[in-house]
Amino acid sequence: MKKNYYGRLLCFTLAYILLALLLFWIVKDDWRRTAISTDAVNRGGVLPELTEEQEITQEFSLAADSLTSLTLSANRQPGAPKKAALKAVLSSGEKKLYETEIPYSLIGPEGAVHIEPDGVEWPARGTPLTLSLKAEGGLSFWYGQTRSAGKFEVATETAGLRMNGQAVDGELVLVQKGIRNLPYTRYYWPAAGLLLLVLLAVIQYCHICRVRGKENLLNRGVMLMKQYRYLLKTLVVRDFKIKYRASMLGVLWSFLNPLLMTFVYMFVFSTLFRSSIENFVVYLMSGIILFNYFSEASNLGMQSIVGNAGLIKKVYMPKYIFPISKVLSSGINLCISLIPLLIMMLLTGVRFSKSLLLIPLVLLFLILFCIGVSLTLASAMVYFRDVQFLWGILLTILNFVSPIFYPESIIPARFITLYHMNPMYQYLFFMRTITLGGISPTPITYLYCALASLISLAVGLFVFRRSQSNFVHHL
Repeated sequence: MKKNYYGRLLCFTLAYILLALLLFWIVKDDWRRTAISTDAVNRGGVLPELTEEQEITQEFSLAADSLTSLTLSANRQPGAPKKAALKAVLSSGEKKLYETEIPYSLIGPEGAVHIEPDGVEWPARGTPLTLSLKAEGGLSFWYGQTRSAGKFEVATETAGLRMNGQAVDGELVLVQKGIRNLPYTRYYWPAAGLLLLVLLAVIQYCHICRVRGKENLLNRGVMLMKQYRYLLKTLVVRDFKIKYRASMLGVLWSFLNPLLMTFVYMFVFSTLFRSSIENFVVYLMSGIILFNYFSEASNLGMQSIVGNAGLIKKVYMPKYIFPISKVLSSGINLCISLIPLLIMMLLTGVRFSKSLLLIPLVLLFLILFCIGVSLTLASAMVYFRDVQFLWGILLTILNFVSPIFYPESIIPARFITLYHMNPMYQYLFFMRTITLGGISPTPITYLYCALASLISLAVGLFVFRRSQSNFVHHL
């Protein structure tokens, strides 16, 4: 038995090392440096035509360690001189960083002006910069004062736009693209080694408790999972089949539902109302899929104990199996729903990268979070039936405070910390970073997602364990 235990311990260690190597291969480049792109304001109006006697200046903060491009939105008039050029100067205080001339012929059909500074010694990130623009006539620039939030428009909190020294209320439609240097790879292997030691210590502690016959929560949980895993599997399959019983399209609804909802939202928020989000379809679909799963899993888990009252009163079995089975059966729908997301990414030209291998990780975080929420709600539902109505209201609130159909950039800076405390924001940000961005999130996002999942699971298990003995008296 001792030899068998150490053999399993060795297999666990080797599996952990292989997963650590795979994760490092996925994240190593993104944790050394990452590309950033800022959001632009909505077009609100056009500044007066630039001539040799006029100048536009825009102050902004450097959002990266080095800029690769600045993109402006220009309005080239039909009578503009064909051989004229736009003069752009980028400076920090009194120091000139970069100067260039861009011929009118290089201005894109949509009025996009790309300034690509090279050979610049950039100041520290966050340093105020000034962009100065001069032209020879026939050219003006778009500016705005708001950012889109679905059907709403939120006023910007920025300033610094001037025309011939006179302040203008708003800012240029300006996008910064650049590179941020990150220090995370140097800490990867020390952190991975420390985590392995902690896991091995926990496993060894559980083994000692089992040998000495001492009660241990982890050992009991593992034992119950082994003993009732067939029942759990049966309940998961049953719940999944019942959902589509007597349905003509059956499982195909798991595929069609997010697709149809995305088209409806896309029509409303992209056609009737303006949206400045790049690749809005994939952005919207990823949000709908994850939030729909959270809503479905939590609602089904909340009803799981009350809905199985007859079975619980007649047969002994671990009651936690019922909420967990509901969350896992909804997880099957979640996995199927990812197929149209990947298809839409392919159709819209989103670059497929190795970061997509992180999708199972974000799904694992979300499933653990939903299990914890479901255990808590299922316990409360037994004693207070009004929980189902309160939870419906709370889900509606969460739907609007999570960035499903609007960009994060519309949130005022004073609320951003509170906004990031929403666990659903972290899961949505994780998913969109690896799909739309094609890169791995920073370790801070991993930490937030893991903490949200583990805290939710720990609270759910604690509440459920303390209250389950009295369930039969209230069912």
